[in-house]
Amino acid sequence: MGAILRIGIFFHGPKIFDAGFAERVIESLKDLGEVQTAINGTMGITACFDSFLEKEVQIEECKSSVCLSKLSEKNDLLVVVTYSKSPESGYAYCWHVIKRANVLDKPVIQIELSEMTLIPWTKNSGEIAKSFAKELSLNVKNPPDFGKVLWREGEKIFRKVLAVSPGDYLLINGMTAGKAISKDVTIVGLASAKGKIVEVRGVALKDEASRKLDDMKIDVREAKLDTTKCLRDYKEARVLKVKEEVEGAGMAFVDHAGCDVYKIIKGCEGVVSVGDDTTTVVSDIAFRFDVPVIGIVDNDRDRILPTVHVHKRSELFIVEEDDEAGEKIFDEIFKRKKKIDIPFDDIKEKIAEIVEDVLIERVSMDLADF
Repeated sequence: MGAILRIGIFFHGPKIFDAGFAERVIESLKDLGEVQTAINGTMGITACFDSFLEKEVQIEECKSSVCLSKLSEKNDLLVVVTYSKSPESGYAYCWHVIKRANVLDKPVIQIELSEMTLIPWTKNSGEIAKSFAKELSLNVKNPPDFGKVLWREGEKIFRKVLAVSPGDYLLINGMTAGKAISKDVTIVGLASAKGKIVEVRGVALKDEASRKLDDMKIDVREAKLDTTKCLRDYKEARVLKVKEEVEGAGMAFVDHAGCDVYKIIKGCEGVVSVGDDTTTVVSDIAFRFDVPVIGIVDNDRDRILPTVHVHKRSELFIVEEDDEAGEKIFDEIFKRKKKIDIPFDDIKEKIAEIVEDVLIERVSMDLADF
């Protein structure tokens, strides 16, 4: 009897779980070897929780390439499982991740569930790909050639965004930057150590995103770029636990980056969230941990998350400009710290005082069109 094959399975995205495929993939691959599984990403982690699979799948709060590298340390074969908005989007994602993970010495295959295909990504994975495809009733497909994706001209770096459809939202490091108006989208950044994005071609940028990009230091080569029509399409949310103790647990602050919420949500009494779409993501996740949210918004929501569950104590402060109001709250109340020890009800009243001159409406979140 030969050695047991150790298989590292890396899931990407929520639809694998929402469609019920995650458990089926795990059970199928257990028949072929000993499996270790992992998931990362805000929506993927949330879908994993909603599917009651958090004890089966290891939750990772790190980049996809880091997840894949960690799995490669203990496994003979790596399987990246995706269920993407389009097959091309899934292949582009996997291509990027494998390049950055430095795992080319291991057999790496991808299962793309949107068209039930299996791709052998490394030279040493062809035979095992055929074997797995037969066992799992998948079609084997050769890795696509994406051509030139990253290049330099003088002091500028150009990066092509792959598998874009007009109407897709572009997310840069978790921030909704705007909506694609072309299938040809290119990010242009400075090559200097103070690198920043200076142009986004093929995208109608949001005003607040444009302002933020002017102030942010971003290396175009390393930026996390995502395109999607919606972050997740689902109905039912699972409440994970009710906190036994919240007094003095502290308030956290999240500004236009809902992807950070899992890093700060546990152990908080509440969260102050700045930005319409950020607040939808933060509120939906916080609901699972019985954590209320105070949202600072200006009613420019893109509805990138169609279904949002909210805690009964959550509240919205609708203001003229959420960027400016958020910055003032972060300065004057949080003293530029991400977490402070002020009770939830006290911080609501402090916020009410600070935004009094720019407040349009204050409303319970579950009564708002949210």
